[in-house]
Amino acid sequence: MERLHLPFALLLFLARVSHYHVVATPERYWAQALPNTPMPDAIRTRFRPVPSGLLHMGLRNRDPRFPYSDFSQENRDPRETTLFLEKDLKVGMNKILHFPKSEFRCASPFFSREDAYAVPFFSAELPRILQRFSFPPASSEAVQVGVTLKWCESLEAGEKCLTSLEAMIDYATPSDQDHNITVLRTIINKDSVLQAYAATKVQRVPAQASSTLCHNMPYLYAVYYCHYIGEGRIYKVKLEGEDGSTVDAIAGCHPHTKNWEPLSYWFQALPTGKKADQHNYACHFLPDTHIVWAHV
Repeated sequence: MERLHLPFALLLFLARVSHYHVVATPERYWAQALPNTPMPDAIRTRFRPVPSGLLHMGLRNRDPRFPYSDFSQENRDPRETTLFLEKDLKVGMNKILHFPKSEFRCASPFFSREDAYAVPFFSAELPRILQRFSFPPASSEAVQVGVTLKWCESLEAGEKCLTSLEAMIDYATPSDQDHNITVLRTIINKDSVLQAYAATKVQRVPAQASSTLCHNMPYLYAVYYCHYIGEGRIYKVKLEGEDGSTVDAIAGCHPHTKNWEPLSYWFQALPTGKKADQHNYACHFLPDTHIVWAHV
């Protein structure tokens, strides 16, 4: 076959690129990259414009995009279980837990990749970011924006803060062979108060080291801190509360906790005298906005 002339080939390439940009909305990007994985409603409902200013609504009249803004260690009930050892994760385990149910229609909305790239994401640009979204700089939520930015700038190699669903998909599927995955997250029956929960079913997920944990960070739009599980382990746990409510919880277990200090507002230390190592993994339950991209 005769070779295409360079100008014609270039025009053909540009036409394809132009077509890709037209059709590659986050939803279409998902469908193209993950054809065998249904998009959870918890993600689908978060495609909407990013609002300007604070949203005073929901629990304690707080902006629902900042679910952990008052989760500092000193404000938490000392009875609440945050970390536990893997050896305790079995049927019959009893822990004091709190599972607030997220209202995903009010949670941080997803930016498209193109829109996310157009907004600065550096702590040095914090005043400009707050101004861009008409956000009051003196608010506690603005402080959390700054905390998230600094945390994201402190990450080690291989860890990333991702500002769009497309970027998360790329991170979770680094090669063409990785696109058959299972998306897991905690499913909460109803909003709960702090109460005792008993584990009625525990199942380890046979997730490969390339599986990804993505933690929803408090921010003006959807930002996720993602890392590969590596030597970590993932569990599905059925929990039943004192009030009869149930939670289909996802637990992540880690061989060490040395890098968790910046997230102390939702992690507490393990009980005195106990520590995580290759024989005693430290586990925690994921909130319902966090996502596991499991290669099984």
